[in-house]
Amino acid sequence: DGSVDTSFGGGDGEVVTDFENGNDVAQRVAIQPDGKIVVAGRHQETDDEFAGCCWFTVARYNADGSVDTSFGGGDGWVSPGLAGGAEEAVGVAVQPDGRIVAGAYAGGWFAVLRYLSDGTPDSTFGGGDGLTMTAFSDTGGGGASAQDMILQPNGKIVMAGSAGESFFDFAVARYNPDGSPDTTFSGDGKVTTDLGGYNWGETVAVQSTGRIIVGGQSADRFALVRYNVDGSRDTAFGTGGVATTDFGGTAGVNDLVVQPDDRIVAAGSGSPGDFLLARFNADGTLDTGFGTGGRATTDFGAGDRANALALQTDGKAIAFGGDSNGRRLMARYLGGVGTPPPPPPPAGVDLSVTKTGTGAVSIGGRATFTVTVVNNSTTTSATGVTLTDTVTGPAATVVSATPGQGTCTTSATGATCALGTLAAGARTTVTVVVEPRATGTLTDRATASAAQSDPDTANNTATAPTTVNNARGCTRIGTSGNDTMTGTAGTDVMCGLGGDDTINAGSGTDTVYGDFGNDRVDGGLNNDVLTGGPGNDTLLGNSGNDRLDTIDNVAANDTANGGLGLDTCTTDAGDTRISCP
Repeated sequence: DGSVDTSFGGGDGEVVTDFENGNDVAQRVAIQPDGKIVVAGRHQETDDEFAGCCWFTVARYNADGSVDTSFGGGDGWVSPGLAGGAEEAVGVAVQPDGRIVAGAYAGGWFAVLRYLSDGTPDSTFGGGDGLTMTAFSDTGGGGASAQDMILQPNGKIVMAGSAGESFFDFAVARYNPDGSPDTTFSGDGKVTTDLGGYNWGETVAVQSTGRIIVGGQSADRFALVRYNVDGSRDTAFGTGGVATTDFGGTAGVNDLVVQPDDRIVAAGSGSPGDFLLARFNADGTLDTGFGTGGRATTDFGAGDRANALALQTDGKAIAFGGDSNGRRLMARYLGGVGTPPPPPPPAGVDLSVTKTGTGAVSIGGRATFTVTVVNNSTTTSATGVTLTDTVTGPAATVVSATPGQGTCTTSATGATCALGTLAAGARTTVTVVVEPRATGTLTDRATASAAQSDPDTANNTATAPTTVNNARGCTRIGTSGNDTMTGTAGTDVMCGLGGDDTINAGSGTDTVYGDFGNDRVDGGLNNDVLTGGPGNDTLLGNSGNDRLDTIDNVAANDTANGGLGLDTCTTDAGDTRISCP
């Protein structure tokens, strides 16, 4: 009912602990299942060589408020010393096994620590000393300021705050249960988000989907940023992953909670000095059924500030804070149904991608990759299925991408295919053809996605390598477009590749491949070997004893003109033969 609990402390519901005769501040609290109270904060030392402010500290109290002498060597508290007197506690949590996880700001670093139940550092955590510290800059802490820490149900630890050299950005770091950086989160376990100008990340929470929400201030407004489990910004939330609301003056989020229906309640303060609350739907839109248009304000008098927020089981929200007169303030808000929550996202599907391709190809040939996309779900159709295919390596051009269903658009280095809907258990293929122009290793990479969430994204991508050689010995190489090529006075091996090419071999003894497309090839002087390739080609031997080959297994589409000299022509049935024996 909000009255003071006289069974706690000295009968007045209060406990005051002086650590080193200095300025001590309790900043975070957690309750153990046995009722003991773990408090994290900072203390100031005044009487020895370590004098200064401030030092990260964890203390534990019994359920009645007395100091727990079984913790921290008999005095009930521990202070490890992290960064030489510039430390703040930003979070504390008790694991199911009784170990204590704490987060700290330490001289520009994010710091996370774990203690055994008696207060000794956990040697199985971090680097063996129970500590992991994270910098957001190569020059050290880089102005990083941790502000909050949470323990996820899977044991991973998330810290949030700000980082930057001058203009601060939202900063998030995630750690594995053993304290190592979680490399499945943005590749290195940390991510920053620039919202423009000065941004302050203050608090963090996790929704039932595992997505991470960081609240703070941007451009004098409440600001929330939501991240996917892999650390990418969730563009389905708010606008581009960011939700903001304006209270008419300066305003920033100090704490937030996530309701069981994934709606988000944020509390903070600003100018004028009132308690400020806002509730957002799970998609980042304001919940207009809460307060007035999704916002609520409470004025206690002067300089009010809501610092913390808790959610009751009946949906009511309790905001805690203080004012400029030193009063401690508390307000409770009705939960209400608000606007209906958005419909749940479509049921998840598990897409998988496999790929096969040409193992080796010569310049002048083409590599073919077959991509297979499968919906492994047994009950749910995958809608909006998209395949993105990219080619990296030596010079090459994507010639075509042919889907088994849907459509594909191509660029020089890739293809994007809209494959539509795949029923449960269904599959489709895309055939990608690539024309190389240089030797080396081509890598073709394909990734599939759908409108639904995917519980296993590890199998959404497949790659296939192809070795490109120069078995023909090409000395002059065209492109996949329409080329005009002229040989030298020496001996050339000319490879036209794709496109409708015009090739004059010059005066040497030359070998010419028209390759793909409708080509016109003139051997010029001397004894030449001319090969048309696929397409409607015209080969002119000109002077010299030439060999002309128009075989492409298509009848009556090519012309072979031997010209002067004793020539040999190899053609398909119906091809035009001039001056050919």
